[in-house]
Amino acid sequence: MKIDDDRDRSPIRLAIAALAALPLAACASAATVTLDKAIKDLAPDYRARTPASGSASLGRRLLGDQPETNACFDGDQGTAAPSWSKVTLHYGDVLDGKLSGDFGAAVKVAPSAGVSSKRSASITLTDLVESSLSAVYLDASGACTSLFAETGTSYVRVLTRAIKAGTLEVAAEEAVAATLAIDASSIGGTSVSASSTSGQRLQGTSLFFADYPECFSVVYQKRDCARAAVGPGNVCDLDACSFNVAALDTGGAAWKGELSCEGGASIDLGGTLGAWGEAQKTAPGVTYNVRVLKGAFLGTVNIDLRRWVTRSESPDKCAPPGIAPHPGRSRAAERRMDP
Repeated sequence: MKIDDDRDRSPIRLAIAALAALPLAACASAATVTLDKAIKDLAPDYRARTPASGSASLGRRLLGDQPETNACFDGDQGTAAPSWSKVTLHYGDVLDGKLSGDFGAAVKVAPSAGVSSKRSASITLTDLVESSLSAVYLDASGACTSLFAETGTSYVRVLTRAIKAGTLEVAAEEAVAATLAIDASSIGGTSVSASSTSGQRLQGTSLFFADYPECFSVVYQKRDCARAAVGPGNVCDLDACSFNVAALDTGGAAWKGELSCEGGASIDLGGTLGAWGEAQKTAPGVTYNVRVLKGAFLGTVNIDLRRWVTRSESPDKCAPPGIAPHPGRSRAAERRMDP
């Protein structure tokens, strides 16, 4: 069997082959590349954030695929350069909703774009920076105090990395470019400038377009100490720390106390009866919070002392129901926090 190569083919056959390849090349160059497709190709473990926004949302628990309103987890913040320097996107039709779905109000399309037969555009994201959260712990303050209501271990996915673009550039044919506008007010940055007659550029922005969720376990413990006497030496113990109320004010509405932990660490606390205070980090991944309530007898209080331990886990621990757990691990005692 003889296989033809370009050395044996006639000029006519080469010309026909070149013409036949043109539609395929044109289709390939015009293929739509959304944020979701680009991120899956560049970094499959990351999620495309659509629409892209000006907030990193680090420390937020994922409810399904959406981050919750409160950032209940905290840690050490840092930045680094991702392994890729730019992201190039292409939209075959700026009116089909894909561009708006990716960028929301950041890139606006005028209705007049519909009069053009060619409505494609490209967007390039550069000056990329990854923000990260490490040594993660549950900041069990305010509304986050009641996040875990049952003792035991729960598994949650928390956003710990997010990638932002410092420069956003939009390019299209001149007729279409005139119908596209970058809205700097929605994502920050300096003023929008024209990169050419068919393009616009916004620099100095913080446009977060991809993020990464990490799996964590949270062990929750609680200790109720009823009718605890006010004064030194009367402590409520929970694992490595103990708490006591040293004094109540004359009106009985406020208290002062101390959280003491193994190793000699002690934290002076104070608050109002019935209200939660600020969570206290006592060790890597470990936080305490306390609520003091009015006691049944004079000179006594009821103490609600809580402890959370946050640890990084393998992704399979946070896998949706129905996916087999890692060999040798049982899910009988696990509780996922997704709705």
